[in-house]
Amino acid sequence: MMIMPLMFACNSPANKATTDFATTNTSAAEPVVKPDQLITPGKGIGHLTIGLPVDSAIARLGRPDSSDAAMGSSLIAWYSKDASKYRTAIFAGRNMGNEEVSRIKKIMVSSPWFKTKDGIATGATLADIEKNYKLKQVDDFTAQQKGLLVLDDIDKGITFDIDSISKKCMAITVHAAHESPGTYINMH
Repeated sequence: MMIMPLMFACNSPANKATTDFATTNTSAAEPVVKPDQLITPGKGIGHLTIGLPVDSAIARLGRPDSSDAAMGSSLIAWYSKDASKYRTAIFAGRNMGNEEVSRIKKIMVSSPWFKTKDGIATGATLADIEKNYKLKQVDDFTAQQKGLLVLDDIDKGITFDIDSISKKCMAITVHAAHESPGTYINMH
């Protein structure tokens, strides 16, 4: 889920860092997505990338609105300050005993401001998402209790939370390609 400060923070001159994966699409058939809005499966969302030290994300986004930690893992979330209450969440972890730095493993957003290069964002229908992704349902009891279907394209590294009634996307999560979308601390 997305927060408004993230949108403005990512657009401020001090935060105009570039990433090697965030490119705009120049094809007339697909929408142009700015790098700070781009969801890149298996890589990142906007200027947040898989593998980035979690301290760097906090420096960019500011103090989180909520956090939880256990067993070398943490779940950190920011909420928009407007009525929409979009959420950006990061699941991070470290290699206990081998690394002191906690790194981003998964990034979840609920704001439709973020889009894939083919224009998929929250609010998209399951039918539209299935045109570009090979989805498999993930067992997630907490999400199911909230009326969500969690569908993953493990080869690309992207997960979609789909409302089980409307069949519309409620959140998008990016994780490393070919890795399980599960987390020690539930992101839902």
